[in-house]
Amino acid sequence: MEYCGRSIGEMNYRNIVDHTAEIGIKICESDYQGKGIGRIILSVFIKELFSMGFTKIVLDTNLKNLRAQHIYELLGFQKIRVNHDSWTDQLGKWQSSVDYELTPERFRDHSDNHRI
Repeated sequence: MEYCGRSIGEMNYRNIVDHTAEIGIKICESDYQGKGIGRIILSVFIKELFSMGFTKIVLDTNLKNLRAQHIYELLGFQKIRVNHDSWTDQLGKWQSSVDYELTPERFRDHSDNHRI
């Protein structure tokens, strides 16, 4: 992901099952977090995936990542489940995750919102 000529993060997707894309997004540069950039870039990404024929987009995030959960829910993602103590981090501590899914009908596009 680039913003104003600077690499600030990464996004990816993969086709996990018939017409369902699993996505990942991460803004690594803290100077660019909390400014609405992720919401806009993610909207553009989602629109492109739906135009490619995907009918569902899924993702997961750490249960502690409330900022990401807020953005996903603003875009229309629906919380499917919480997976308690489902993986261990690099320090060996148990972590929990949240699964989300989005269909075209629920998508709320924020790509035209240029208030960054």
